Amino acid sequence: MHSEHLRNVQLSWVAFGWFAGLAIATGIALFLVASGVLSPAGEGSGIWLTVAVGVGWFVGGFTTGYKTAAAPILHGTAIALFTFVAWFLLNLVFGGLTTGASAWELLGGRATALALLEQAVAAIAGCWAGYRYAPLRVE
Repeated sequence: MHSEHLRNVQLSWVAFGWFAGLAIATGIALFLVASGVLSPAGEGSGIWLTVAVGVGWFVGGFTTGYKTAAAPILHGTAIALFTFVAWFLLNLVFGGLTTGASAWELLGGRATALALLEQAVAAIAGCWAGYRYAPLRVE
């Protein structure tokens, strides 16, 4: 794959892919709550939320890979790492305002690592699939 260079990474599409993934995952989760599959409190919803995040980040990655047609692995990795940037900024601005505890304390290290790994794998797979279907590729 000749397009895996940092100069081929477009940060605007990385941010777009992350926001698209977040929107789709949230939409799927809201649909599952509205249909009664998930409870609003979140008990027993781990597998369904995992599927929602995986599908959301795959579609976000697919869109990014299709539109950029370059560096699918780097774009997918950047989409997953954008989560850290967003999480840091949201905690910096809104941390502790509503609950008194920051999100850093609510999610353990293992759960954070697994969530990031899932986002990375789904986004890279989506970027790769979008790259494969793109009509013009950067080689």
